[in-house]
Amino acid sequence: TIMYGCNNFCTYCIVPYVRGRERSRRMEDILREAEALQKSGIQEIMLLGQNVNSYGNGDDFPKLLKALDGIGIPRIRFMTSHPKDLSDALIDVMANGRHICNHLHLPVQSGSNEVLKAMHRGYTRERYISRVAALRQAVPNIGITTDFIVGFPGETDEQFMQSVSLAEEIGYDAAFTFIYSPRIGTAAAKLKDQVPPEVATERIQRLIHAVEAGT
Repeated sequence: TIMYGCNNFCTYCIVPYVRGRERSRRMEDILREAEALQKSGIQEIMLLGQNVNSYGNGDDFPKLLKALDGIGIPRIRFMTSHPKDLSDALIDVMANGRHICNHLHLPVQSGSNEVLKAMHRGYTRERYISRVAALRQAVPNIGITTDFIVGFPGETDEQFMQSVSLAEEIGYDAAFTFIYSPRIGTAAAKLKDQVPPEVATERIQRLIHAVEAGT
């Protein structure tokens, strides 16, 4: 773990309320721990955070990743990345790193701009697609995985189909798909027009099929 908490307050998520605001570990402590792991023969490390891209207020994660890459541990992974904070600097470090695995988990949650706005995700479908394009240009063989939420309150069939079309357009290597479930204390739990369970179940099966067809 390189950081704790979250500042994003996505309307469906309870994490900021139960884990508090973002707190980053000191870079020197993380590097010292990684050096000890490298000396002990560890072959792979995973950097964890609710949004690793905002480590150290955002600017420091590429610096941390580059420094860790220089230590010599054979494989370095990290998750989870927030699309709104995926910077060109981070993409550059991934493209030029020697030990950074060519994989990024980049949760999109929905392909609909209306739903993304209701989720308070902070990016659009178009912005997400452009970030994926930049990643693939810099790291042509990168594997991209994602998360989708189906049945967010008020989601129409047309909005759901925008998630299907996004999955088809991106061609993910894998996706974790979830049916929305209310979390007491979140803004989304208070929204009206909850999607009936049978509708959400039918939609998630269609989305899973679309993801599998594109892999």
